[in-house]
Amino acid sequence: METQQLLEAAQTIKAINSLFADKPNEWLPVIAAIGGAFVGGISTFFATYFLEARKHRKEKRAITTALLSEISALLVIIEHRNYVSAFKKVTDYLRVNPDEAFKYTIRIPQHYSRIYQAHVDRIGFVEPKLAAKIIEFHQLVDSIIQDVTPGGPIHDEGGNLKAFEELIKISEAAISIGKELSVLHV
Repeated sequence: METQQLLEAAQTIKAINSLFADKPNEWLPVIAAIGGAFVGGISTFFATYFLEARKHRKEKRAITTALLSEISALLVIIEHRNYVSAFKKVTDYLRVNPDEAFKYTIRIPQHYSRIYQAHVDRIGFVEPKLAAKIIEFHQLVDSIIQDVTPGGPIHDEGGNLKAFEELIKISEAAISIGKELSVLHV
C-alpha cells in the first residue's frame, strides 16, 4: 500500500511540476491577443454607441423644441394681428356684395418660418406623428401665404366669397393644429 501511495504522490508532484515548467504554451499569446482585441472592440463599440445615442436624443429634443417654439410664435402673431377675424369681415362684406372681388394683402417676409426651413431636412428626427402635424401646419400656412402675397390670386385679382371662406377654413385648421402642437411644447 505504501508503494501505491508513493506512486500517487509522484504523479501529483509530476503534475504540479508540469504546471510550473519553463516550457511555454505557444497558444497563450494568440488567445491573449484575440481576447484583448475582442474586449477592446466591444468596449469601444458600446462607448461609441451610447455617446451617439445620447447625441441623437439631444438633437431630437432640440429640433422638436425649436419647431414647436416657432409654431407657438406664429400662432401669437396670427392671433395678435386678427387675420381670421379680418377674413370673416371680408366674407360678411362679400355676402352683401356677391359680385365683387376683394383684394387682400399681407406682407410676410421670406423668413417667417426660418426654423422650419432650416430643419426640414432633419424632420425625421422628430417623432413621426408629431412631424406629420408640424408639416401639415406649415403647408396650411404656406397655402394662405401663397394666396395673400404678391403673385397670389387674392392679392392680385381679389377673392370672391368662396375664396375667403376657404381661406378661413384653412386658417382655422392651421390654428387648430398649431394649438394642439403648442400644448405639447408647454
